[in-house]
Amino acid sequence: MQFTNIENFEEKIRNQNVTVAFFTIQYHNCNIETAYSINQKKFLFAFVDHNIGFTCSLNGINADGYINHKIAVKQLMECRNHDKYDPIHFYNFLNNQLPTITFNQINNQQYIDTVRVSVSEFEDRIYFNHWRDANISERQQNKTIELMGYEVLEFCNDNHLTPVFWSTPTERTLAVFCDFAVDYNDYGMQ
Repeated sequence: MQFTNIENFEEKIRNQNVTVAFFTIQYHNCNIETAYSINQKKFLFAFVDHNIGFTCSLNGINADGYINHKIAVKQLMECRNHDKYDPIHFYNFLNNQLPTITFNQINNQQYIDTVRVSVSEFEDRIYFNHWRDANISERQQNKTIELMGYEVLEFCNDNHLTPVFWSTPTERTLAVFCDFAVDYNDYGMQ
């Protein structure tokens, strides 16, 4: 799946001096709160009035059409009163909406609420806390992609780092979602 409108959307985000865009999209019968980090090239999705969500990491303009959260895929199907699992339909819908979406800079509470329901299978340690000087394990690579995106995984591999996650957010949790490189430059491995 290619997000052909993502580059123009990112330019719009930059022009408004936003680092993480927060908006709600109406997908048929559902409202989905969405956060997009321009630096991580990462979407977080949370269904309003449901404790369900999922994530999507972009690699350039490309996204894997697979959503590893089965309940979220079922909810997407129910949103459109459809009997077929089709995550690509949602991604195409989102891509087509990007040129007209209005957004704001996400605040800390919006980020916490969205990430809490968007992450699928990584126990309760989902909030970034600090960097560790260590090789990144395969499990941690998968967790990093889901929680932070491919851009951060590449950054970790290039700098021999592993992100450490805790069960509670800190002041750095949203800051690293806004710009992980600035966080590393400011704090190093603290």
